[in-house]
Amino acid sequence: VRGRLRVDMHNSIARDVVVPRLPEFLAQHPELEIELSCTNRRVDLVREGFDCVLRVGKLMDSSLVARKLGDYQLANCVSPAYLSQYGEPKSLDDLQHHQLIHYAPVLGAKPDGFEYLDAQGQQQFAPMSGRLTVNNADAYNGACLAGLGIIQAPRPGVRPYLESGELVEILPDFHAQPMPVSIVYANRRHLPKRVQVFMTWLAEIMKPRLGQTQNSRILFDHS
Repeated sequence: VRGRLRVDMHNSIARDVVVPRLPEFLAQHPELEIELSCTNRRVDLVREGFDCVLRVGKLMDSSLVARKLGDYQLANCVSPAYLSQYGEPKSLDDLQHHQLIHYAPVLGAKPDGFEYLDAQGQQQFAPMSGRLTVNNADAYNGACLAGLGIIQAPRPGVRPYLESGELVEILPDFHAQPMPVSIVYANRRHLPKRVQVFMTWLAEIMKPRLGQTQNSRILFDHS
C-alpha cells in the first residue's frame, strides 16, 4: 500500500479518534502519505480530489457511494450552573421556560427547535427560544459548559463531561433521531487498494463510538 491519500472528516473525530491511532496505522503502511482535512463545510469530494470522506448526518442524493458504519446516539445536556438558574425540565411542556443553544451549519438558517421522536418513532420539533446559535461542535459543547442552554449532542463527544459531572443529561425519554455515520467515496469500478485499506481501518476504530454497525454499501441515484 503506497501513495497519497486525501480524506476529510469532522474535526472532533479527527482529534479524538483518528489522529491518536494514526501512528500505528502509518507504521503498518510506511509508504503511505495522508492529507487530512478537517473543515466545517461539506467538501466537494470529486472536485476537490478527496479519496473518501467521513460524514455525520443525513446524506444528500448524489452519484457517490456511501458505506454506513452506524449511528451516533444523541444526549440532551445542560450544565449544573444552568440547572441552578433555570431548574430541570421534566416534560416537553417545560421547555417553553428554557433556553436552547441552536446549532446551524449555515448561519442565518431558522433553527428547528428541540428535536425528539414521538411514540411512533417520527421526528418532531418543539419550538424553543435561544439567544445563541453556533456552527461548530466545539463552540456548541463549550456554550453548554458555560451554562448558556440545552444542547443535543452526539453522546461520544459529551461522554467525558457527563462522567466528570461538568454536564448533566436531561429528558432521557425524549431523544433526537440518531445521526448516521458514513464513509463516502466516488463510484469507481476499481477503488485503489490504499483507499480500501484506510476505509476498513477507519470503520474498525469507529465501532466503539457507534450505536449500531452496518457494513452496507449504498449507491445513491444521481440527482
